Amino acid sequence: MAHTPFSDLLQQDLSRLEENLRDLISPHIKAKDHLSLLNLACGRGDETGVLAKILAEKSNSAHLQGLDIRAAEIDQANSRWKKSLGRKTEADFIVHRGDKLLDLAEAGTPDIAFLRHQNFWNDKPVWTRIFDQALQRLNEDGHLVITSYFDKEHELAVEALTKLGAIQVGSIENDHSRALSDAPGKSVDKHLAIFRKA
Repeated sequence: MAHTPFSDLLQQDLSRLEENLRDLISPHIKAKDHLSLLNLACGRGDETGVLAKILAEKSNSAHLQGLDIRAAEIDQANSRWKKSLGRKTEADFIVHRGDKLLDLAEAGTPDIAFLRHQNFWNDKPVWTRIFDQALQRLNEDGHLVITSYFDKEHELAVEALTKLGAIQVGSIENDHSRALSDAPGKSVDKHLAIFRKA
């Protein structure tokens, strides 16, 4: 049996993510001259190209800012993406805690906050603060988008966001999510959901 290289699997995951994100956000994110997106817990920013493409379809210019607490991953993200997104979209990546988002003036008031594979059940109090501060940071018409690896974790995250006053306006269950072997029931971008501020 042939082994599929990880780079091919990653590209397949990103293609599915792009398709699902476009379907999820298109009815809710209005076209604007400029859009800004805050990618929380972005790691090395694998999804940056996908996010930039979707922003470019909805705006004449865009700014994408990624945050993560891991300096090595942020260095990788900057070296991979900072100069390669073309003239319509600028990107920068900084080391910062998502649960200290309100302390970061550079975050501004984004149109979209994005959390890929949020990890709510790993530390509920921290993730509740991340969700809360992301919602507070959004502009008046802003939206928060999450993806989840697990069914139960997704349910818990949706419940937490609803308690914080977020209103879920769309969701997608990824029928082609790639199963991962490191935990039962875990798969890539298994659930996606979009919320607006109350």
